[in-house]
Amino acid sequence: MRNRLLKAGVFLLTFIAALFLFSYFMNRGATETTLEMTEASFPTLVAGIGGEEVNLCHGYAGKRGAETVRGAITPLKEDRSADILVYTYGADIAGITYEVRSLDGTRLIESTEIGDFVEEDGVIPLSIRLKDLIQAEKEYLLSLILREENGRELFYYMRVIQHSDSHTEELLRFVLDFCRDTFDKVAAKRLTTYLESDITGDNSTYAHVNIHSNFEQITWGNLNIKPPAAVYPEILEMDSNTSSFRLRYTLSEERGEDTVWYDVEEFYRVRYSRERIYLLSYEREMRQVFDPERKDSFANDKIILGITDSNVNLLENEDGKTVAFEQNGALYGYRNTDFRAVRIFSFFRDGDDDERNRYRGHGIRILQVNETGDAHFIVYGYMNRGRHEGEVGVSVYYYNSSLNQIEEEIFIPYRGSEDRLGCDVEKLAYSVGGTDLYLYLNDSVLHINLSNQTCDVMADKVSFDALSVSRSGRTAACLTADGTGILLMDFHTGELQEIRKGGGTKVRPLGFVGEDFVYGTAREEDAVTNRLGVSISPMNAVYIEDSGGNLLKSYEKEGIFITGASIRDGEITLMRGRKSGEGDALIAIEEDTIVNQNESRGDKNTVETVVTEGYEKIVEIDLLSHINTASVYIAEPEEVLFEGARELSLPETEETDPDLMTVYSRGRIEGIYRTAYEAVEAADKSSGTVLDNMRRYIWQKGNRALTRELTGIGEDKGEKSDSLAGVVDLILRYEGGAARSETLLSQGMTAMEILESEISGAHALNLAGCDLSSVLYYVSVGNPVIARAGEGKYVLIVGYDGQNTVILDPDEGKARKKGMNDSKELFASYGNEFVSYVKE
Repeated sequence: MRNRLLKAGVFLLTFIAALFLFSYFMNRGATETTLEMTEASFPTLVAGIGGEEVNLCHGYAGKRGAETVRGAITPLKEDRSADILVYTYGADIAGITYEVRSLDGTRLIESTEIGDFVEEDGVIPLSIRLKDLIQAEKEYLLSLILREENGRELFYYMRVIQHSDSHTEELLRFVLDFCRDTFDKVAAKRLTTYLESDITGDNSTYAHVNIHSNFEQITWGNLNIKPPAAVYPEILEMDSNTSSFRLRYTLSEERGEDTVWYDVEEFYRVRYSRERIYLLSYEREMRQVFDPERKDSFANDKIILGITDSNVNLLENEDGKTVAFEQNGALYGYRNTDFRAVRIFSFFRDGDDDERNRYRGHGIRILQVNETGDAHFIVYGYMNRGRHEGEVGVSVYYYNSSLNQIEEEIFIPYRGSEDRLGCDVEKLAYSVGGTDLYLYLNDSVLHINLSNQTCDVMADKVSFDALSVSRSGRTAACLTADGTGILLMDFHTGELQEIRKGGGTKVRPLGFVGEDFVYGTAREEDAVTNRLGVSISPMNAVYIEDSGGNLLKSYEKEGIFITGASIRDGEITLMRGRKSGEGDALIAIEEDTIVNQNESRGDKNTVETVVTEGYEKIVEIDLLSHINTASVYIAEPEEVLFEGARELSLPETEETDPDLMTVYSRGRIEGIYRTAYEAVEAADKSSGTVLDNMRRYIWQKGNRALTRELTGIGEDKGEKSDSLAGVVDLILRYEGGAARSETLLSQGMTAMEILESEISGAHALNLAGCDLSSVLYYVSVGNPVIARAGEGKYVLIVGYDGQNTVILDPDEGKARKKGMNDSKELFASYGNEFVSYVKE
C-alpha cells in the first residue's frame, strides 16, 4: 500500500512539474496578466453656440490625416472666433495648440499656440479667433492639440465655416425645443404644424419614427420613460438654405425593480425663413440596451431584445445551441446547454453616463462561435477606452468560455477614418479555423495569419465598388489587375480562380446568390465615349456559376444592354437599356429579373418581431430550445494580457480610384459609389451629401433654392453650327474664358475635357442617368448644366422655378421657359445625359 501511494505521489508530482514546464515554455516571453479594461482618460471638447454645447469631440491618440477626418461643423462668429470648452476629466493639460487646414489637408493656413488658459472645476474655456486668412462661406478643418503634463498629445477635429446668414442659433433652438416637447404631450401639440403624418408612417414600432408618424408615436405613446438628463447636439451640414442636426441621448424606464436603458438618435433637416422654420426631415431611432441580468431578458425559448432594430448581428454554432449577438455596440453570448449568458465585450456598463464610453465610433463583427461558447470577433473603429484608447483600428479578439476570458490576438492600426474602416470591414471579414483571417483594408484583400502575426496581400488595387463578397463571406470576387478579368477567391479552400472571356470582352463581378457567382460581360465594340464626354460600356450578357465553375444560368437578348444589377433574396434585378439612334447613349427601358434560388441561411435561431400591448413591436431571438429562466446565470469576463506587442503593421499599398464618391448621411458614410448617378440617387434618398476624394462637395440634399435663374450668359443666336460647341462656349464666356470650343472639339476633346482645361479649378461631372430635379442643384449653386435634347442637339439649363425650367438653346439664341414635366420627358427620351461642373 505504501509503495502504491509513493508511486502515485511521484506520478502526481511529475505530472504537476510537466504542466509547469509546458506552461513555462508555451508562455515564455509572454507573461500573462488578467484585469478589467482601463477607464477612459481622454478629455472631450464641445463648441458653444447661443448658450448651448454642441459638436462633442472625442480625442485621438495620434494625428489624423485631414483628408480622412470629417467631424461636425461649427459656425464662426463675425470676427472669425469660436467658443470651445475643454472637459478635462482630471487630465493635467500643459499646452493647447490649434491648426487650420483646407479640407483636403494640402494647405496649412494657421498654426497658433494658446498662451494663457485657466481650468476651473474641470473645464477650460477657450475663445479661438482665427486669422484673416480664411474665406467666408468656405469650410476648413480645425484641429486642437492638447498636450498633457506627461508629454502625451491628444488630437481633436471639427469643421468650421464663417457664414453670413446661416441662422444657426435659431435652428439649433428649434430642434432642441422640438426634442424637449415630445416628452410633454401638451407642449407637443404645437409640433403638429411641422409633422406630415400620413399612411406612409409606420406607427407600429417605437424603434423607427419619422416626420410621417402620428402624434402618439412622436410623443412616445404610453411608454413610462423619463426625459433625458443630457442631450448631445451635432451640426452635420449647414449652408445658406438648410442645416442638418443630429441629437443623441439616453433614456431610462423604471420597470419594477429594474431600470431599462435606451439609446436614442434623432436626425433633423430644417430650413430657415423670415416667416417660420420649416422641418424638412425628421427621423428618430430608439435602441434598448440589452441587460442579461434583468429578469425579463429571457422567457421560455426567447431572448428579449425589446424595442430595437430587427436587423440583429447574430451568429450561431453548427447545432444552434450557442449564439452570439451584438446590440448597441456590445457583444453578448448565450449557451443553452447550461443557460449561461455573458456580456463578452462592451465599452460601457449599465447606467453608464460617461459619454466617452457610450460613444459609438466602433462596430463589432462576429467571426466564429463554437459549441462550448468560445468566440472569435472583431472590434473595429474608434477605441473608447482600454490599451488602445483614442486609436482607430481593428482588434481581433478570442473569447475563451471555459476560462471566461477575452484575449486580443492582434491589433491593426488604421490611418483612415473610423467610418471608412467600418465600410471596409463590413465588406469583408472572414475567419477560417480561428487562425486565418481575411480582411478588406486599404484597397487590398489581405490574408492575416493570427498564429504567427503575418500578413499577405491576396489582391491589391481593389477599389471598393469592384469587390463583391458572398453573404457568408466565404467567397469574394474582384477585377484582375489589367481590368479585363475576374479573380475569384474561396477563403475556405484557399483556391484562386480567374474568369476571362478573351477577344476584347471584359467581365464584371455583379454579386452572389448564396455561393453562386453572378457576373456580366461587356464587349469592346459596345463601348463608346461621346462628344459630351459621357462613356458607356454596357454589358451584353449575365452569367451565374456555382462554386465549381459550372454554368447555372445565362441572360442575353439581342439589342438590349445591361447597365447594372441588384441581388436580393435570390432574385437578380437587371437594369437595362437600348442604344440611341446615334449609338452613343443608352435609353433606359423596363427592368427584368432572373430568379436563381432562395438565399436562405438555414439558421436554427431566428430573429422575430412580435407585437406587445405596452411596447408595440419588439424584437426577440427565437431560440432552438427552451430556457430554464430560473437557472440562467451571468458571467462577466476579464481580459488577459500578454507581455510583448501584438500590433500588426500592414504592407504599404497604393490608394486607388480617386474618382470614387462618398455619400454621408446622418453623420455617417451611407455608401461609396463610382458614378455620380449612383451617388446622387443614394444621397437623395437618405437626405445626404456627396463628396469626392478631394473633399469637394459634389451634391447636397436640400441645398437648392426654390427658384434660380443665372444671369450673364450670352444669347448668341446661330454663332455655331454645332450646338455642343455653342453651349460649351456659352459656359466658357460665362466663366470669363475664351470661346474656342469648336476648335477643341474638332481636335478630339470632349465637352467635359474642355470645361476642365479652360475653367480654372473646374471639375467636370458626368451626370448621365440623374433625374432633372437632381441636376437643378448645379444651377442653384451657379453652374449651368449641358443637356442632350435631341440627336446631336444640346441645350443649357440656366434656371428653374416650381413649374418650369429655363432653357437656353444656342440655335434660338435666347432663354425660354419649358414646363417641368415636359422637360423631364424630353431629357429622359434622350437618356438623361447631363454634364455640369463644380469649382474649387
